[in-house]
Amino acid sequence: MATVSNVQPKAPKSLVYTAIVSGLIAFVLLVFTPFLPVNQVQSKISWPQQGSVASVNAPLISLAPQDVSLTIPLSAVDELRDGQTTILSTLPESSKEATDRGLFITAPEGGLVVSSLNDVVFELTPDEVRSLPADARLEIRQTDEGMTAAIPGTTFVEESDDDYRPQLTGLYTELKPEASQKLIDAGLTATVDVNSRFTSSPTTVKLLSMVGGLVAALIGLWALRRLDRYDGKHLPAFGPRWRTFTLLDAVVLAILAFWHVFGANTSDDGFLLTMARVSNDSDYMANYYRWYGVPEAPFGSPFYDVLALLSKVTTASMWMRLPTLLAAVLTWWILSREILPRLGSVVADRKVAHWTAAFVFLAFWLPYNNGLRPEPIIALGVIATWAMFERSIASGRLAPAAWGTVTAAITLACGPTGLAAVGIFLVSLPAVFRIMNRRRHIAPGLAYVAVFLGAGLAVFVPIFKDQTLATVLESTSVRSQVGPALEWFSEWVRYGTLFQQSVDGAMSRRFPMFVFFFCLILISWAVARFGKVPGVAKDVTLRMLLIVGLSTFFLMFTPTKWTHHFGIYAGLGGAVAALGAVVLSHIALQSKRNRTFAIAAVLFLMALTLAGWNAWWYVSSFGVPWWDKTVQLKAVEANKVVLILALLVALVGVVQSFRKDQTEKRVGGAWTGIMAAPIAVMAVAMVAFSCLTFAKAFASQAPAYSVGMGNVKSFAGDTCALANDVLLEDDTNDSFLTPADGVPLGKSLDSGDENRGFTPDGVPAFIVSENANSSDTQQESRSEASAVEKDASSTSAGTDGTETEEDAPDSKDLTEEAQSTTTTHTQGNRPKSMRGINGSTVRLPFNLDYTRVPVLGTFEDEPKASAKLKTSWYELPELHDDSPLLVTSVAGRIKHHDINGVEQEGTELVLEYGKRADDGSITKLGEKEMLDQGPTPLWRNLRLPLADLPEDADVARLVAEDASLAQEDWLAITPLRNPHLSPLNERFDANTPGLLDWSVAFQYPCQRTFSHYAGVTEIPEYRIMPDAPGKQQLSGFMDFLGGGALSTAEAVNYSYEIPGYLRNDWQRDWGSAAKYERRTNSVGDIPNNAQIDYDEVVRSGWWTPGPMKIRDPEE
Repeated sequence: MATVSNVQPKAPKSLVYTAIVSGLIAFVLLVFTPFLPVNQVQSKISWPQQGSVASVNAPLISLAPQDVSLTIPLSAVDELRDGQTTILSTLPESSKEATDRGLFITAPEGGLVVSSLNDVVFELTPDEVRSLPADARLEIRQTDEGMTAAIPGTTFVEESDDDYRPQLTGLYTELKPEASQKLIDAGLTATVDVNSRFTSSPTTVKLLSMVGGLVAALIGLWALRRLDRYDGKHLPAFGPRWRTFTLLDAVVLAILAFWHVFGANTSDDGFLLTMARVSNDSDYMANYYRWYGVPEAPFGSPFYDVLALLSKVTTASMWMRLPTLLAAVLTWWILSREILPRLGSVVADRKVAHWTAAFVFLAFWLPYNNGLRPEPIIALGVIATWAMFERSIASGRLAPAAWGTVTAAITLACGPTGLAAVGIFLVSLPAVFRIMNRRRHIAPGLAYVAVFLGAGLAVFVPIFKDQTLATVLESTSVRSQVGPALEWFSEWVRYGTLFQQSVDGAMSRRFPMFVFFFCLILISWAVARFGKVPGVAKDVTLRMLLIVGLSTFFLMFTPTKWTHHFGIYAGLGGAVAALGAVVLSHIALQSKRNRTFAIAAVLFLMALTLAGWNAWWYVSSFGVPWWDKTVQLKAVEANKVVLILALLVALVGVVQSFRKDQTEKRVGGAWTGIMAAPIAVMAVAMVAFSCLTFAKAFASQAPAYSVGMGNVKSFAGDTCALANDVLLEDDTNDSFLTPADGVPLGKSLDSGDENRGFTPDGVPAFIVSENANSSDTQQESRSEASAVEKDASSTSAGTDGTETEEDAPDSKDLTEEAQSTTTTHTQGNRPKSMRGINGSTVRLPFNLDYTRVPVLGTFEDEPKASAKLKTSWYELPELHDDSPLLVTSVAGRIKHHDINGVEQEGTELVLEYGKRADDGSITKLGEKEMLDQGPTPLWRNLRLPLADLPEDADVARLVAEDASLAQEDWLAITPLRNPHLSPLNERFDANTPGLLDWSVAFQYPCQRTFSHYAGVTEIPEYRIMPDAPGKQQLSGFMDFLGGGALSTAEAVNYSYEIPGYLRNDWQRDWGSAAKYERRTNSVGDIPNNAQIDYDEVVRSGWWTPGPMKIRDPEE
């Protein structure tokens, strides 16, 4: 008999050399890619600008600059505005923790103080300043290596090795504008080198290297495929199964299509959409919301680059998620056409195995993979890598393995969880080496290895296309320092999260993982018992177990431990479930007892599953039943019912165990087949439940917003999602109802039939939002401040009714204090000299004008009696489509029914409505509980649709009672209003830059997030936030210590919340919107945007300007 080597011809030398040379050329060119030079855009800020010492804004995405050089003539001490001390600073003085974060050069009482990051690094007394020459200058230099502050030619020198580089959002001063030329002539200068190292593009050399490397790699892969053909076999690229279409395929595609339109999105969609959108302007894929704006590299590409390209067409949800949908279809096709047949006829020929695989695949895909996160792409990469290596092993050819190597590398580049694909490569590598050894008679081993080396490094192109090794290492270092990151041995946190009552531990996320682990146990038992799964090749089963084992092991090294990473198991989980179903069927069909125990085991898994909430991320939960609780009916929880059933079925199995004959030689019947496949039955039920959940949500919410409704509207061209259904007040201060008895609005709260215990200052100051301002901080209010001061004594001042000199604010009180976010912690909020229309010092929310709008509350440090209030009657307006609500701004704990209809305890507040007679008398007709979206006890807007009042009602009033002496029980109210509402999309159009929190950005595709270029950001004009729990939990992710977008936006802005409501779903907490206003100097001037100087410089791959300034996140 002829040997293989005698049958198979040797490949021609030209083809062998082509494979070797092309592979080595690709390897060399691609391995040099990270080191080759780039064209970097270096940005710089010089000041003064345009011959003026006026302040300028230039927020840096890296927060701190790379280098700062300042020259300050000491004559500047005498050129400050009256009462001001700031010669120069890198942050507005009123911004949050300004001295802790910024650099300040001040002249208190004629002295000189230089402070940075809360440390005084240089100081001169007034006498020392006066003793210096008139032309003396202060020179300051800050770098990563230290800080120097000195007056040349004197002994006044201070040096430090500490990194004192401050946050810089611009250059701010209180110097007199008329002294500009004098100070410039005296040497006043500031030069800021911005950290713009990441804004770069490939040089011609690097571009040629990348293109040449890719071309060489493709030539090598072509040569390898030609070499494969010398084995004499004819193997098509796609087998006949690829050309079939079954009922199961139709079901899978229908469910995926339904879910693409109506299903839930995932948590980080807004984060990734914003990264992709902004990268088109910034020229690199920055971590927009955190990590000081460093690139996402080495992870994200090429998937994130595809998202960036898609966002140039439209940012509509269904369009942006097309790669995810395509990945789902390809994953199922590869699973059903390549992997399941590879497991053997016992799987390939059993419909129940295919249905189990399909619905476990869907059970993974629906909750984990319907967004923009990389997990769906990684899931596709994992299953594709596995299929290619299995094809290589089955066929004895190397080209599929080479393409599998490329796929594994690209999968890894998409995200850290892509290490699972690398695990497949490692598991399959011994088999690949054996194939190479068997084919050495066709070509030498170098011809094969060279191609693999070149092909595997092709991933360097998307990773380093616009970055260098130095910038990627710096970005990796920054992310590591900032976190959040857990050690590898904290992996248990990920699995523990599955058992939490949250979205991460929702029932839809529990089920596929529980089934996955259950099937792994079954397969492992079969291998241990029989040496293999009966009917399945041993080596395929062992490779599957090793792949799962390595995937789980590599998952330990991802820095975060969220359950959304489990989405990578979608395709792999389907294959494991199919094989597990075969094992379970094999066990179950042996006897009735085994079938009973199998059903009991799956029922127990379902009980654990149902113990989780039917929770979905953010707006995806709108209209979803049991979104904040376990599935239940009349307080009877489904998980307990199923647990009892599981125990009963298990008890039946125990009884069956006492029967003498436990075997059945013949088992048949359709019902028996179903009973032998409980995994498939439960998977079908779980997927059906999820789909019905969102069908119900769509139907119950209509015509109000839901994810499905937003997507359906996009078919008609309305792609703005939530932005067209969120309605914002645009005339809050002008929309108050007119008191029916003729009293002024300012007296309408306490001029009714009863007022006992309600006072103008009865509101605790701790509920003031950190960066919020009210009407007392508006710039137009400054002109009214002096009038308020003069009239303060007539409203209410001290206990004796007189105003003391201590109470009166100076001009600084009316500016910096009004803007500051750090002076709102004292009770009373405003100075006594700035009392409101009814004598209140409470800082009002929602931009309410304290000079026009009264407020009363019941808060006391030590309450001693109950409080009651009946306001004046207010005239009801006629109902208009754009003014559908009666609204009152309130605070405190107020009794109400939440959006689920559950009564919440608190003080009492109702709206009474009545009818006025011709003689002016009013007859009460009834009362209504106003809708309260929460959260308590913070300021919020209770609302009631005007349409809910009877047509003959023409007046209304508020009636409140606080009968509790508990300190946490109090309430505060303002008068009723009927605001005009307009869609958020009209208030903030696509040309207005804003800060869209990462958790909401995907729901506002028509709003534009502020961009950045060469290290300098735009200044946002508004902010959109998630619902109250989301805002509380997630805002910190974007804060200063995380190097986040919030720290730059709110350093240059203060804000006030705009009251908003969700159309036709009035009680829903959809989130909130805030208007940003620029911080100003002491005379109310807004800084101009700085002019930035740009210079393009060629940088080598290892060039670095030094480490970035990173604050300790644990501060």
